[in-house]
Amino acid sequence: MKKIGMFFLLLAPLMLLAQQRDVKVYREFIEGKTVVFADNNEFCPVSVLIRTELLNMKSSLKAPYVLVPAKTKRFVLMEISVINLKKEFNFKYQSSFFLGDINLRKYDIDFPYSLPYKEGEEYSIGQGYNGKISHQGEFALDFIMPIGTEITAARDGIVVDVQDSNTETCMSKDCAEFNNYIVIYHEDGTMAEYTHIDTKGSLVKKGDVVKRGDKIGLSGNIGWSSGPHLHFFSFVSDIEKGRRSIRTKFRTEGNKLEFLQEKKSYKKDYEF
Repeated sequence: MKKIGMFFLLLAPLMLLAQQRDVKVYREFIEGKTVVFADNNEFCPVSVLIRTELLNMKSSLKAPYVLVPAKTKRFVLMEISVINLKKEFNFKYQSSFFLGDINLRKYDIDFPYSLPYKEGEEYSIGQGYNGKISHQGEFALDFIMPIGTEITAARDGIVVDVQDSNTETCMSKDCAEFNNYIVIYHEDGTMAEYTHIDTKGSLVKKGDVVKRGDKIGLSGNIGWSSGPHLHFFSFVSDIEKGRRSIRTKFRTEGNKLEFLQEKKSYKKDYEF
């Protein structure tokens, strides 16, 4: 008789674009089945991508990913059971993680974002959507502002990621890994990143709930940057690109709602 056996192997992340997240995936053998759980310690939902390789086994998984709610323990990702106990059986799986719902397609495309700085201040857009320098194919905005300018939240949300310990700066894309940033998750599942924050310039931490207009950080010139500015973009997680940026309308002077344009200046004449 062929020896019956089962082996388990947790492989490297499924996607190179997957993110390092505070999520633990583990398994337990319960009532004849292998149950795979996830503990999500993040402050927003996390998409857990799973790929399985099964021999003489079946899985309860109905889609390639499972959305695990924020701050959730022992969330069942899948159950795996043997088909024929008289034959050899085994399984492998890979798991990788993305903040938010990678399948999100419906969100508020007309939400009025606030300019991300204090009332009375005015800054120009050095590079806009699909900019020739570094925004090709991206809906991102560069607000030209001095180092140390107070940055405010453009929208209500919860802080889900902060990096402000980097000090390096250069004009090469290689320096993108040294970007300092704050990421805020919104109620419709979108997120916004505020990039090139000054070293030790974050005024918030993961888990903080912020309101539109709250001070969240100090602008800088850290990472992939050609000069002091705030790089801002709203996005959803994407399985192919890692992130998919989205166009955002801003409330501008005179209570006008518009897409911001490169080389134009915008004064904030409101508090929130």
